[in-house]
Amino acid sequence: MELRELVCELISISVIHRYRISKSASKVGLYFGQPRILEFIIENTDCTQKAVAKAMHISPASAAVTLKRLEKAGFITRRIDTADSRKNHLAVTQKGVDALKEFRKICDTTDEDMFKGFTDEERETLHRLLTRLHKNLDSENVTREEISEFLSEPTTQKGSDADV
Repeated sequence: MELRELVCELISISVIHRYRISKSASKVGLYFGQPRILEFIIENTDCTQKAVAKAMHISPASAAVTLKRLEKAGFITRRIDTADSRKNHLAVTQKGVDALKEFRKICDTTDEDMFKGFTDEERETLHRLLTRLHKNLDSENVTREEISEFLSEPTTQKGSDADV
């Protein structure tokens, strides 16, 4: 088997996994990135928008848009800081907690479907192989923050193969 075929299969699995979870999550009113933000707010009740942006490695503007959507959907509430009216403290509502629980079930079901028919030994072997791939590829020890920033940057065609 060609290396390119293996790489394409890995990428395809990742895309299909993300698609299935996103499609199912939208049924409970959650969209890409929102579950992570809800989890952060639950773990850091009364945090600020600025804290969310920093923790998620997104711009304050992106955080504002996502938080506004979560609030409009009834998943979070904002409480104005008594000492500084420019600050809002965030909390997840029961509706948000319930949606997040449903989202986790969706993730678990998708993961179970993905590994249907695999033995514990096969999963362990796959884990070792994927860990080796990760180690081989990540010689620069790229951080999660760097990856997150990279993924949130708008792509550009300038200077790419598209110009050829």
